[in-house]
Amino acid sequence: MKILKKISIILLSLCLCVPCFSMVAEAADGRISFTDPETAVGEMVEVKCVVKSTSGSLGNIEVKLTYDSSALRFDSGDGVTADGDGALTCTGSGGSEEATFNIKFQALKEGDTSVSVSSATIASSGGGTLTLDQGSSAVKIAEGDPSKITDGGNTSSADDIDVEVNGTAYKLSDNFAEADIPAGYTKTEIQFEGQARQMVAQEASGITLGYLLDGEGKGDFFLYNADNATFSPFEQINISDTTSIALLSEKAGGKLPKTFQEVTLTLNGKDFPAWQNTEKDGFYVVYAVNSNGDKGYYQYDDGEGTYQRYEAADTTEEKTDNSLMGKIGNFIDKHIQMMVLIVGLGALIVLILIIVLAVKLHNRNAELDDLYDEYGIDEEEEPEKNRPAVKDKSATRSGLKKKKEEDSFDDFEEDDFDEDDFEDASYDDDDFEDYEDDLIDEDDFEPYDDGALYDDSLDDDIDDLDDLLSESKTKKRGHMETDDMFKVDFIDLD
Repeated sequence: MKILKKISIILLSLCLCVPCFSMVAEAADGRISFTDPETAVGEMVEVKCVVKSTSGSLGNIEVKLTYDSSALRFDSGDGVTADGDGALTCTGSGGSEEATFNIKFQALKEGDTSVSVSSATIASSGGGTLTLDQGSSAVKIAEGDPSKITDGGNTSSADDIDVEVNGTAYKLSDNFAEADIPAGYTKTEIQFEGQARQMVAQEASGITLGYLLDGEGKGDFFLYNADNATFSPFEQINISDTTSIALLSEKAGGKLPKTFQEVTLTLNGKDFPAWQNTEKDGFYVVYAVNSNGDKGYYQYDDGEGTYQRYEAADTTEEKTDNSLMGKIGNFIDKHIQMMVLIVGLGALIVLILIIVLAVKLHNRNAELDDLYDEYGIDEEEEPEKNRPAVKDKSATRSGLKKKKEEDSFDDFEEDDFDEDDFEDASYDDDDFEDYEDDLIDEDDFEPYDDGALYDDSLDDDIDDLDDLLSESKTKKRGHMETDDMFKVDFIDLD
């Protein structure tokens, strides 16, 4: 028994300790609480959201809320923005231990509904993160007057102005809720038909929007063109965190290629002109103005639902050049990659041929060098048959001297002798005989075979010629053979 009592006491102690540990672990730094109002259909109701810290001052606050959009319609709220159908975001900078957000709704149907927290990011003044308990708002809606319900909380009045957009009648109204204003736009006053009207504008782009009501009292913002005081459908598209575009109904701007066909693009029940690329399925081009006020074309990918800037052609009409050069230029433009590939392959083939020919030429020269070395052929010497006969320097000098003497004798013979001198001269035979005796000395001549006289000086010239011929026979130039020698036959003319 004692053992059982001890075990029971231990188990009881453990059970008592578990809740204590749980309470310590779940201790929060504060709480997000709401009021629980009661209202009736068609009436406006205010829900108060209070963020309170028990651990010091609050820093940056971001609380995301959800609600039933079929039971409540968001109207306005300080520091509250609409994120879509049934979603709100409350933001603030804190500065104290408590922050309050007043949110105004219109009740749409009878019953019970709620406003709750989907997520919250709460920072302390020191930069830390606070964990707060999250409550919710219970809203009771009683039976009321459904006729008070209007889209955006606006009703048509006598001050509204009739306008027409694409053949449909609308009324320009000033009665629109702040919650309906698109992100990035603020209220402004515009003169329209001599009256000051409430509209919204985007400061950076200069876009102005007017609030129009259709025949059923449903309102929406339309793009206002101040140049001609007209309205056109408005659809804003966020293409990044910092940039948005508004689709335009005008068709100005650069001309598009002929591959684009004009069609109608419908977004959220609104029709806009667009151009479909017939060469790419699911791609369109729309004309829009971005948040900086720059107008231009944007390509829309229907498959992924994305937008991207598109550079259009110049504003001038495209002219087709039907000449031969124009057709060649168009062909090159369309097949530029193929042309570059062909030119590259051609250059590569030419380079390969040059290399092959260079290698062959090198091998041929090497073979010729080996052949010349084998047969002892001097490549640099000319063939002997094309060379002039080489003469001995002394013979050459003798020949030059002899030629010079002959030239001198010719000159002397032509210049110094005149036939008239001989005709006019008078002499007798005795004088000639005396002159002959003085010039010719018989001692200078020796008898020859036939008894004729000759000059001894010719022997030296003949000896020189014999030496030249004998020397030529003994010399061999290059690889010349004996049969290749130039031979001269001398004929005795005496």
